[in-house]
Amino acid sequence: MTDVKNTDYRVGNDGFWARAWVVPLVLAGVGGLMAALTAGPERLSYAYLFALFTIVTVMLGGIFLVLIQFLTAAHWGVSTRRIVEVIMSGAPVVALLALPFIFGVWTGKVPVYQEWQEATGHGAHHDEPADEHGVLGLAGSVAQAQGHAEGHEADHETGHDEGHSHTAQETTLHHEIIEAKTGYLNTPAWTMRAIIYLLIWSVIAWLYFGWSRRQDEDHDPRHTLRMQSLAAPLLIVFAGALTFAAFDWLMSLEPSWFSTIFGVVIFAGSAVAILATTILIGLSLYKRGLVGEAINPVHFHDLAKLLFGFICFWTYVSFSQWMLIWYAGIPEEATWFHKRWEGGWMFVSYLLIFGHFVAPFLLLISRVQKLNLRWLQAMCFWVIFIHAVDIYWFVLPQAGAFRIQLADIGALLFVGGVFFAYVFWQLGRVPLIPVGDPRLQRSLHHHQTH
Repeated sequence: MTDVKNTDYRVGNDGFWARAWVVPLVLAGVGGLMAALTAGPERLSYAYLFALFTIVTVMLGGIFLVLIQFLTAAHWGVSTRRIVEVIMSGAPVVALLALPFIFGVWTGKVPVYQEWQEATGHGAHHDEPADEHGVLGLAGSVAQAQGHAEGHEADHETGHDEGHSHTAQETTLHHEIIEAKTGYLNTPAWTMRAIIYLLIWSVIAWLYFGWSRRQDEDHDPRHTLRMQSLAAPLLIVFAGALTFAAFDWLMSLEPSWFSTIFGVVIFAGSAVAILATTILIGLSLYKRGLVGEAINPVHFHDLAKLLFGFICFWTYVSFSQWMLIWYAGIPEEATWFHKRWEGGWMFVSYLLIFGHFVAPFLLLISRVQKLNLRWLQAMCFWVIFIHAVDIYWFVLPQAGAFRIQLADIGALLFVGGVFFAYVFWQLGRVPLIPVGDPRLQRSLHHHQTH
């Protein structure tokens, strides 16, 4: 770490962080061109959804971490909270980035939800019968999944005949399942809910970031009391918005599939993403002396412990989802995992098992590892990468066989670049720690005597 001590906790006019926002902005431009020039509308729609929701989870993790710190009146994380607040404050930027996608869904130009849009007459080609990627295709996939379970007990000829029978039966069944959901899964309702989610997140972020910034100026403890009193009800509202956004934007890609724990899985991934991002930004500021001793190695150790805990929690809920679906063996549930256990997607599934749990678990379990800042930094880069892979695994199997395209990378660079250009720019405008918080002094001396 540099010996320079920053007494006002601001970035200043010199050094990397004074112009750090330029880097992601350039990447956004490169990524936008890459995505626009290398993919057709359908693939680009899936790529954009993947990129958008990856950044949405980081922002949602920020809202959660801010609200939970106020709810618990925790003092230890006060000095690291400003980083999270700035990330959270990017909610309106996320909303702006989401508007083209929402408009595309509304007009039928974004075909990722074509299956249920056709069922409700809102798809781009709703006068045509569903093609192989629609209800018939899904029915065949379900029949194939069921056939795998039964194929070991039947000979080849019988299995072939049964496969055709299952396809016809499942076609009718899935028409009925999707039609039964049209009261919820229809374009006007989906669009209205998407706007409501974005408004909820943006309002929470605007209120809390605004109050925290005001407290920097007036040092009024009433701001803390107000934010603390609202944290519990807003967490309930936030949790509902996150859960149903996960249902609407990801789970409805395959509308006959359902998982009541799906929102919890997305929440766990969001918590992992924000903790890793906070550690990385905090380490960069700390090593350049921009936060003085306000953020010390013990703060990073505590954040790393939370990161480790939420990695384990993500594993628990992800395994629970898989285990219950596997144990029940219901075809319309099993087909979702069946798609992700074929071809190249099987490799991605194994990568998530080992990369999202086994490796981080073994490499972060020790206190020594969590206190080694270089090691922790490397692990956080890996965790963010594997989190993006996780969202990719949720979205892209619906587009077909596993094949990474430049549009996927370009879309992530564009959405992530725009978002983090704002975050880095905002970090240059505000104190890097909440200097007016009445609990700041306790955070500054957190565990330093141990």
